[in-house]
Amino acid sequence: MDRIIYTLLIAGAGGYIGIKLRIPAGALIGSMAFVAIYNIYTEQGNIPTNFKLVAQIVVGGMIGLNFTMETISGLKKLIVPALILVVGLTLFSICLGFIIHRLTGLDLVTSLFSCSPGGLTDMTLISEAYGAQTHKVALLHLIRLITVITVLPMAIKLFSQFVKS
Repeated sequence: MDRIIYTLLIAGAGGYIGIKLRIPAGALIGSMAFVAIYNIYTEQGNIPTNFKLVAQIVVGGMIGLNFTMETISGLKKLIVPALILVVGLTLFSICLGFIIHRLTGLDLVTSLFSCSPGGLTDMTLISEAYGAQTHKVALLHLIRLITVITVLPMAIKLFSQFVKS
């Protein structure tokens, strides 16, 4: 029981520091980093598997809160862009996952979930149910997230200025 309490306290401290430092997704990244460091050095980290079910329920509820009558009524205008986006991202993600699998030897399921465009939390939780190596999925999504947050805004700005001129 002490191991669970220590792990949760360390996660809470890491999440708090991540938020205070204004790190994008700071609560998630901070808690993950602190618990990872704790577990690497002590191998005492422990969170019961039924907590993962609770986390999935909470994440599902949070995603559900994004849907309102206003968002549903606006979907008509977004059907074509949504179809293009879903088909394009799905095909690209599958191809990229397969390429990573072939080039690196990373197992296919882990490669595919690592290349999926979903959020770090969501894809890590879902990937576990399919037998992926969740720590690798989480790390690759973290690298993607940091890169997207730091590089993509500048790239979008430069690209949009280039297209306008």
